[in-house]
Parts: sequence; structure tokens; C-alpha cells
Amino acid sequence: MHNLGHAGLTFWSPNINVARDPRWGRILETPGEDPYVVGTYASNFVRGLQDVEGTENFWDLNSRPLKVAACCKHYAAYDVDNWLGVDRLHFDARVTEQDMLETFLKPFEMCVKDGDVSSVMCSYNRVNGIPTCADPKLLKGTIRGEWDLHGNAVEGGKVREAEIDKSLKYLYTVMMRLGFFDGSHNFENLGSRDICSKEHVELATRTAREGIVLLKNDNQTLPLNSHDIRILALVGPHANATKAMIGNYEGVPCKYTSPISGFSKYTKVVYEMGCGDVQCKNESLIFPAVAAAKKADAAVVVVGIDLGVEAESKDRVDLLLPGYQTQLVNQVAAVAKAPITLVIMSAGGIDISFAKNNSNVGAILWAGYPGEEGGRAIADVVFGHYNPGGRLPLTWHEASYVDALPMTSMPLRPIHHLGYPGRTYKFFNGSTVYPFGHGLSYTTFNHRLLAADRKLAVKLNRFQHCRHLNYTSGSRPPPCPAVSIDDLDCDGGGVAKVGFEVRVENGGERDGSEVVMVYAVPPAEVAGAPLKRLVGFEKVFVEAGRSGRVKFEVDACKSFGLVDHKGYHLLASGEHKIVIGHGPLSFPVRVEFF
Repeated sequence: MHNLGHAGLTFWSPNINVARDPRWGRILETPGEDPYVVGTYASNFVRGLQDVEGTENFWDLNSRPLKVAACCKHYAAYDVDNWLGVDRLHFDARVTEQDMLETFLKPFEMCVKDGDVSSVMCSYNRVNGIPTCADPKLLKGTIRGEWDLHGNAVEGGKVREAEIDKSLKYLYTVMMRLGFFDGSHNFENLGSRDICSKEHVELATRTAREGIVLLKNDNQTLPLNSHDIRILALVGPHANATKAMIGNYEGVPCKYTSPISGFSKYTKVVYEMGCGDVQCKNESLIFPAVAAAKKADAAVVVVGIDLGVEAESKDRVDLLLPGYQTQLVNQVAAVAKAPITLVIMSAGGIDISFAKNNSNVGAILWAGYPGEEGGRAIADVVFGHYNPGGRLPLTWHEASYVDALPMTSMPLRPIHHLGYPGRTYKFFNGSTVYPFGHGLSYTTFNHRLLAADRKLAVKLNRFQHCRHLNYTSGSRPPPCPAVSIDDLDCDGGGVAKVGFEVRVENGGERDGSEVVMVYAVPPAEVAGAPLKRLVGFEKVFVEAGRSGRVKFEVDACKSFGLVDHKGYHLLASGEHKIVIGHGPLSFPVRVEFF
């Protein structure tokens, strides 16, 4: 696109803010609510944009060639756009040092250290009274000092000429790395034939398929058999979606494959809108959709939200389907010949408890905003051409969550004296519609632990001191509660890693991919610690009736480390636990200092 004169070589992407509140309008741009997932996404995204093959380990990072310059944004603690009169340009995020280090900064640290991103964009808001774009601690002390960012250009407002010269130096360093001045010929032959190639269209389809999450599948409603379905009723405001599928900050699609087009490849489709648009303020179109469902052999209802509901500068005020969409789903489900399939297009979670608990809704798929080939991908999953294996990157909360606390409350831990619940799966312990990491398959996977390290003994020298930790009432602290991670030889191998191996068994009749998710649970007696947190994940493809093995090695400092209320990184002694997936498989790891 640059060679054709349609783009530059610097992109303000990716957006890696942790999705702290389900109402945030920009959730569609981000990878979810877990800082480890977001940071892993960030570093891989940046490497994909920037890395020139063969220069990944270039000797001088300040002059390492770049294919495209990425920019991780928005730094930091930004996730309020426009909510009930509170806007991002005036919002002051009151954030504890504990939450800042543990959650809000973690993805940016991984983006800089692991991704070697060329720039970071500061956010619109203030943090504890200081505009992020004018905070020397965040910009100079942390990014450039502690994390050693290579080549970032930051606009800081009214500054001295010498400071502007310094920023220009950073900017031109990036331009030199992009090859603007040295006649670089690495990518000059790329053109229009390389954009809408068959390989790229197939990649868009694969991306959409892999992102689809099977939320419900009672009595094996899915997959449908095309030989049994002579007529399919396809209804709903997103049943003929095109542009809505690609969200915002989109490129120009090569083409659109709508759900109608995707399903028409499998069987005869009868289409009814059911709603004029996602707002669905008029129920008059529901009757034709109901009539179509009565006559068809199967019915698929495609509902959800779009940029008119969630987007930059547009936060949500509720977690419900708009207008009469719920009525549309219920009425179609009541008359269909067989339990219907419900497909949700959205970025943020939606309270669809009514459908989850309705036996006439046999299956539910979440497609996100699946891109230009989204309709093809959805149909492929519904008819079993692809076995879904996606997982929710967000907790899907019940609608009452928005009444429990204001969006402007920044702490992730519960605020008990105000009755505020915790945020994200790490601190929220109430009921949910679907939890973080939820996702089903058309086959059955079982996990078995083959081997595991269950003890971690750390010998302290005379310069390493025990640190205090807050413990729950009635708990008896061990002789040495914790040690500062900064005092431990984590990178040099002085602190052992915890290794274990998991066997993944496919007990069903279909091949499929399973995402093995690994959580660390801190000692139960430590007060204010996360309920659990993701420390590793691996996707493995296993044929029907076969098994595969996945080896993990988690870094004790990173995976078992805690941030206390003062902002210190500590490794706690006591019994930690590794939990594999959402089932009962777990094992203890005892950390001792001597």
C-alpha cells in the first residue's frame, strides 16, 4: 500500500489497553482483559509488522532495519472514552501503584522488551493528576530508562528547542530504520497483486474461523448436516452483514462474504431481516422472520451490536442486546422445527442469559467482528467444515454488573466499603454469563498431568532479606513471607523454573484444536492477591481418538510473583498452585526460602 501511494510506513497500532470494564467502547480494538494475553498479542503483532527476516537479532537495536514501524498505544490506564458525561480528555484515572504495575503497564513492558516496538503513544487521560503525555516518570523514567525503548517520538507540549531536537532525532532514527534515506530495496517490488492474493483471502478466512467461540451446544445441535437441511432460515440484523464485520480502523476489504453468501454455499437460504438495524427499535419485521423459521428445516439468528453502540468515543451504558433483538430471538426459537443457532457479532460481552437458559436455543456462537470473510467462516463452523476452538478473551458479565459500580472506578480489586465488585476474572468472584477463557468444541478433550515440579527451594544470601506481606485474618505468616524479586537472580538461572507436561486426549470423533490454558493461584492466605492469573497457554491440534503432549516451563519470578500495595515485586513463600484449564486438574508448587 505504501508503494502504491496509499499509506505510510508508520502505523499507530496495536491498541493494547487492558479491557478493564465491559462498557468500554474500544474493546473491539484490544485483545481482552488479561495483561499476559494482551502483552503476548502485542509483542507478536509488533514483530509481524516490524521484523525484517534475518535481522531479528540485529547487533544494534537502534539501527535494526524495520519493515513497518508499529506503535503500542495508549500508555497508560486508558479505558474511559465517553461515559455519562465523563470524557477521556478530562478524565483523571486514580490508579494505585499496585494496579499500575500489575495490570496497566504489563502489556506495554512486554511490547517494548519482547516486541522491540519502535514507538509508544501516550494516552489522552491523566493518571493521578498528571497528563500521561507530560509525565516524566512514565515517559522517560519507565519507557526509556527502565525498559530501554529504541527510537520513540513523544509529543510533550510546550518544550525547549533542545527537547524538540531530541524528539526529532528519535523520529528520524525510525525513518532511517524504515529505509527512507538509504535506498532500501527490500520491499519495493510489492504491489497490488500482493494485496488481494488468494493466500491473503484464505488467511482472512482462517483468522475468522479461529476467532469464533462456541459458547453453547446442547445435545450436539451443531454442526448441522447439509444433507438434512433443504431450507435454512437466516434472520437477524447481522444476517447480511458486510462492513459491520470489519469493525473500525479498517482497511479496504478485497471483498465481503456476508453470512448469506457463506450459508448459501451449503444449502438454500431464506433471509429475513427481523430488525431494520442493530438498534431494532421496530418489532414489525419480527413476524416475517418467525414465518420463515416455521417453514425452514433449521434456523440461524445473527444478532449483536456494531459501531453505533460500541466504538471510540462511545462507551456503552448497558450489556444487553439493543431494542427488540431479544424478542426476535425468543419468538424465532419458539416456532422453529428444531433448536436454533444463535450467532453474536460484538466485541464486548453481552448478557444473553435468556438464550443460554432457553432450551429452544440449541447453540450459541460468538463471532466477534470477523472480518471480510466472516460470513464464510461462520457458515463453515455451523456446518462442521471447521471445528471451533476459540476462547473468550473477556468475561461476559450479567447486565446487573453495570449497576454495581461506575465505569470511572479504577481499582481492580473489590472495594468492600462501597460494595464494588472486583474487575476482570482475576478479582471478580460473582456469577457470570460466560467466564474468561470459555469455549467449547465439537469434540471432547481431556487433560492428564504427566510430570511436574512441585517444589521450589530458593537459597538466600546475606544480601537478600525477607519481606512482609499482608495476610488474611487468622492466618499465621511463615518465617520468611516473601523476597523481593529485584533481589533474586531470576534471569541468571538462580531461581528455578517450574516445568510440567500435559497430555491432551481427543476422546471424540472429530479432529480439533485445544487451547491449554495455565493459571497460577497464589497462597490462599495472602490478602488481596488475584484469585488466579493466566501464566501460559498453548494451542495443540489433536486428531480424533489420538493424544498430544504439551510441555510448559513457567518462570517462577514472573508466574508466581506478586505486586504488593506499595508496588514492590515479591515472590511469596508457601503453597502456590498451578491450574490447567477450567477443570479439576491442578497441582501444588511449594516455594521455600532457606
